[in-house]
Amino acid sequence: MMKPKFLLLFLLLTGCQECPEKVPPFTQQEFSGREELLVRRPVYRAKVPVGWIRLDPQGSIRDTTEPNVSFLIEDSLTVTVHTFPSEGLEERIPVAAQIERWKRQSGATTVTPISHGGFAGLSLEGPSILAWSMQLDLEHYQVLSFLASSPLEEEHFKQMRADYTIKAMGSPELIERYKEELHFFAGSFELIQEIPKNT
Repeated sequence: MMKPKFLLLFLLLTGCQECPEKVPPFTQQEFSGREELLVRRPVYRAKVPVGWIRLDPQGSIRDTTEPNVSFLIEDSLTVTVHTFPSEGLEERIPVAAQIERWKRQSGATTVTPISHGGFAGLSLEGPSILAWSMQLDLEHYQVLSFLASSPLEEEHFKQMRADYTIKAMGSPELIERYKEELHFFAGSFELIQEIPKNT
């Protein structure tokens, strides 16, 4: 009969048939939303692979064509994060519309539904692009629309319920080389603050 410590060692050495993908070295970083009138504070966090160069915007990012944050990888692969706060559901841009626009620009065709952290959306993959268009779950969106107890909280909840996109553009070689890191980053992107319970 195998002794317990040898059994544990045996399981550790042989039991990794379905081990998770290798996690790259990373730092946990926080990102702000767009402009808030009273105070601007971090809304999101993600695991950023070591070696990515963070580029924070200079000045106002009220204009949604400006990224909330960008990253540069090896001088020519860029990753941009945009958020799109809205006052109500009618202002939200459908996820599929964003994906269609990127498809026309890049010629990419592989579209995959995804969800994590209370958000759901689509990812697009092509030779020179990896991109994600995400929206907060409807129930979470409604909670953040109606439960604010102060103007400060109302401003912050507007940023929390914003849709977001992550887009990586570069040469096919660099997209392929950093594909796992890009998926790792996008999959770790989440809200910092827990969404209040609707009681």
